[in-house]
Amino acid sequence: MSLKQIIKKSEKIKIIATDVDGVLTEGYVFIRDNHEEPFGKFNILDGLAIKLAHAGGLRVVVVSGRKSLATEARCQKLGIDLTYTGVSDKQLKLREIAEETGVLPDEIAYVGDDLIDLPAMVIAGFTCAPANAVHEVKRHVDYVSPVFGGNGVLRDVVELILKAQNKYQAIVAEYLQIK
Repeated sequence: MSLKQIIKKSEKIKIIATDVDGVLTEGYVFIRDNHEEPFGKFNILDGLAIKLAHAGGLRVVVVSGRKSLATEARCQKLGIDLTYTGVSDKQLKLREIAEETGVLPDEIAYVGDDLIDLPAMVIAGFTCAPANAVHEVKRHVDYVSPVFGGNGVLRDVVELILKAQNKYQAIVAEYLQIK
């Protein structure tokens, strides 16, 4: 897809929905011998991406196939607008999110890395994947980020959308102000 087409699709985005494992994390799951999940490893660049998205008037939603207390805790701390874990039908969940928030599915960007994300991508208005997503996902998305999952791919996508919407420079200018 050309940069012009990517920009056109990005201009109408109101919500960024993202998978977690393989997008916000490197895709590793740490399990103790007592079957507890002790922690998750998230990239701080993606944390600020949430604040940037909010500053630009975008909402951020997490749709994860795996139930995870670490993910839920991180999402709450970051102020993510809606968090859904343990979701087996991501297309249905994306439709529910559209209805609940009053946006059209083509006003939702979706970031995913594996086959479970493809059904949601079929209805999303702008689709993205990290550089290390599985081949079939990369073949079906609008934008493949040069960034690997767990290394700031959400940040890359948020910046791309904010730039397409001509909001990014004003947000950066706020950081440059002397107080």
